[in-house]
Amino acid sequence: MSRRIGIIGAGASGLMAACFAAEKGAEVALFEKQHLIGRKLQAAGNGRCNISNRSLSSNTFASHYHGDDPQFAVDVFSHFGLEQTENFFTSIGLPFTEKEDGRLFPASLQGSSVAAIFQYELGKRNVRLLLNRRIDSLTRSGEGFTAVTAGKEDYFFDAVILAAGSQAFPSLGGSDSGYRLAASLGHNIIEPRPVILPVNIPLKALHRLQGIKWDVCAKVKDGDKVISESYGEILFTAYGISGPVSLMVSRGVNETLRKKRHPIIEIDFFPKMEFGELKNFFETLWSDRNKKFAFSLAGVLKERMAYFLSNNAAIDPEARLSSVDENERAVFIKNVKSVKLQAGPPRGFKEAAAAAGGVATSEIDPRTMESLLVKNLFITGELLDIDGDSGGYNLQFAWSSGALAGLAQRLD
Repeated sequence: MSRRIGIIGAGASGLMAACFAAEKGAEVALFEKQHLIGRKLQAAGNGRCNISNRSLSSNTFASHYHGDDPQFAVDVFSHFGLEQTENFFTSIGLPFTEKEDGRLFPASLQGSSVAAIFQYELGKRNVRLLLNRRIDSLTRSGEGFTAVTAGKEDYFFDAVILAAGSQAFPSLGGSDSGYRLAASLGHNIIEPRPVILPVNIPLKALHRLQGIKWDVCAKVKDGDKVISESYGEILFTAYGISGPVSLMVSRGVNETLRKKRHPIIEIDFFPKMEFGELKNFFETLWSDRNKKFAFSLAGVLKERMAYFLSNNAAIDPEARLSSVDENERAVFIKNVKSVKLQAGPPRGFKEAAAAAGGVATSEIDPRTMESLLVKNLFITGELLDIDGDSGGYNLQFAWSSGALAGLAQRLD
């Protein structure tokens, strides 16, 4: 008789688990509380689905993972890593293409194609897909489990793979249901918190830059210590900052805030130029002393940026250059290289791409993802207290942990 496997959640790790468990000959039922599979997959990477990152093939990738025990991710990848993931995706017709910073995407550059091909594979492998089915309770029944849906349907399984994801991005299906199910079976939950998200900046003058994108270098400082740093595009918003740079530094900001400390974000608006080079650059713009200060910057800065940076350096944007002395111009250049911004309170799960915290990894076997507390219970992906940086790291952990849970299912 085939081993009956129930998988809760049709996100990245659940889909991977379903494919590998069914391949092993198990009778697989995949539950998804929404009306379709892989909604977060289709939105990831601005719709392109940032599937993984090439740096996972290097020896330094561990620094991109976080949790009480980041080594857990390393142990998982030693059993199913980037190479195996890439081989699997190629085998189902989803070869990778590499973009900036080692980010890997499906060659189609469409998250929708990832979901569509997984949908096909589920059918091909005879996985029973149950959409619009939210599992409300999970209890032990002998050596197996009874799962009861919100509609009071009950199912028995020899093993359960809990792949319900985190509560990040509730508009795409994120919820705390997975944590509740794991806790009901005795697992410890490290308080979930949002990561990879925009950052609040209370400075109202900055809010006037809403909608402007610019390449910067941003550093998060706790006193004199640099907590995190990122180079790339920033998007100014009505509340602060968003965009790739914000997603990278938000962890440093929010973790410092959690310690009741006050992080400062330093933004360099011209990160490719050192001070001396930038000074010579600006001085050529300031050769006509009859120009107004902000207007002299019209060729290199967006108008609202010129006004913000002038005011931030205590220079009247409407002042003639003839009235701005050398010291004031030097202060302006230093300010452009290091605008200091006080971070505000963290934003919530509604905008978070991922969640930190979750099921304690000390309670999970990294070789199989089986619970060390509850036999035949497997927990994968973002439900666990492992989260990665922006750039494909979270999806890779989902693929790997889901694959291992699926591979662990054997015929009786």
